Amino acid sequence: MTIYKVMNKKQQWQNLFDQRLAPTPVERLENYLGTTVFIKRDDLNHPLVQGNKLRKLKYNFKQAIDENYTTIATFGGAWSNHILATATAADYCGLNSIGFIRGEELKSNRSKWSATLKSAEQKGMKLVFLNRHDYRLRVIAPIVRSVIGEYNNKMYLVPEGGSNLLAVKGVEEIVVELEQQILEPTHIVSACGTGGTLAGLIDGVAKQGWKTKVLGIPVLKGGEFLQQEIQNLSTQYKRIEWKLYCDYHAGGYAKLDNKTLNFAQKFTNDTEIKLDKIYTAKAFYAVYDLIKKGEISEGSKVVILHTGGLQGGVI
Repeated sequence: MTIYKVMNKKQQWQNLFDQRLAPTPVERLENYLGTTVFIKRDDLNHPLVQGNKLRKLKYNFKQAIDENYTTIATFGGAWSNHILATATAADYCGLNSIGFIRGEELKSNRSKWSATLKSAEQKGMKLVFLNRHDYRLRVIAPIVRSVIGEYNNKMYLVPEGGSNLLAVKGVEEIVVELEQQILEPTHIVSACGTGGTLAGLIDGVAKQGWKTKVLGIPVLKGGEFLQQEIQNLSTQYKRIEWKLYCDYHAGGYAKLDNKTLNFAQKFTNDTEIKLDKIYTAKAFYAVYDLIKKGEISEGSKVVILHTGGLQGGVI
């Protein structure tokens, strides 16, 4: 690889991640039952490498480019925001990409491919379909190990959802931005899928010296397991108050019940802010419900992180 090509990749990385990650705006909504609600609009940072995905991939891509990897590989489902974000960022930065996709039945039936998979392939991502058993095994599955071996140690692996310590570092920067935009909030709330975003918010709040509570809304049933995942990723989780509210999954991952759907439709009609079906609809509904129930007390100042994900379908 020539120096020119290395420098070109570094410049492309900077163009995508540093320039796109100029501070995203914070918008204030009308008070709700005596509580002020703000939205951190990370949905505006990029059309496809959107929201928390741009944050989580930032330093993973930097390390891959700095260490001269030629290929980025990761894991995800058929509608994964992370899969399309990785494919798009790799294409932009001049890297190859591989997506290990849950759902072996999709291999021979392109008619069942989601728009996400079609778009990822158009961005140059090679799709490798895994059965459920192999997907659970991840990197130790024989088929995955075989593909990794083909790349002679030039494949950089990013975990499902992009959640690792480098992702946490990227998400911490949200709190640095917030410190310049508003006075210290009482709460920051985010949807949770794999725990990396919440770990980053926890570490960011702790390092900023705020007393802000960080609340996570798991979007899948049985989200209690994320408690341990977050502790594994966060270095600061003992320093601040944080909590998961696991009853707002609305039926499970990629499912939506009527009360959450009705809320999201009204919210978008009232504010013209779009919400996605998998993550933000549940997180935003949870905030307003927690205020109504008094879990978030009157007089609080709440920041909801809009994590993007709009490619997966808006309300």
